[in-house]
Amino acid sequence: MIIRRSVAADTDFIRKVHLNAFGASEGESVSALAIKLLDDPSAMPLISLVAEENDEIIANVIFTSVTIKGGGPTARAQILSPLAVVPEHQGKGIGGKLIEAGLNILKTQHTDIVLVLGDPQYYSRAGFTANHNIEPPYELDYPEAWMAQELTKGALKRTKGLAQCAAALSSPELW
Repeated sequence: MIIRRSVAADTDFIRKVHLNAFGASEGESVSALAIKLLDDPSAMPLISLVAEENDEIIANVIFTSVTIKGGGPTARAQILSPLAVVPEHQGKGIGGKLIEAGLNILKTQHTDIVLVLGDPQYYSRAGFTANHNIEPPYELDYPEAWMAQELTKGALKRTKGLAQCAAALSSPELW
């Protein structure tokens, strides 16, 4: 398996990965979100990674810029959304490897915090925690799913405020 940054020619494959991974119930909205984020200037800086096996894209993760409005020092933040692995490759650790690769890139770019809205059991294994003081853009049905990971020591302790995401992520129905 190869993990690399996505390029413009990967766009249709990225859409298909998200369609397949999320199925009929959510596939259309998540795949549309992924494609919108790739072209959203308010999402920059953006990192989109794909996993390839046998010259086929089997997974994708996107990290986009977040601003945290509130008291205290300003932290450089990103949000992980969305992450998808095609069904026949799920359960093999590919999503975790994409997350790890993205976090390593973000560390080199001096990102302080990475946020995610997702399954606490899954994302806690990747080092995310719900123990932070950053509010989501909208009220959540499952607040424990709003998680963060600090890439700079002490960043979560000193950061408090409201997360403001890219325009493509700013629809209440996504939350």
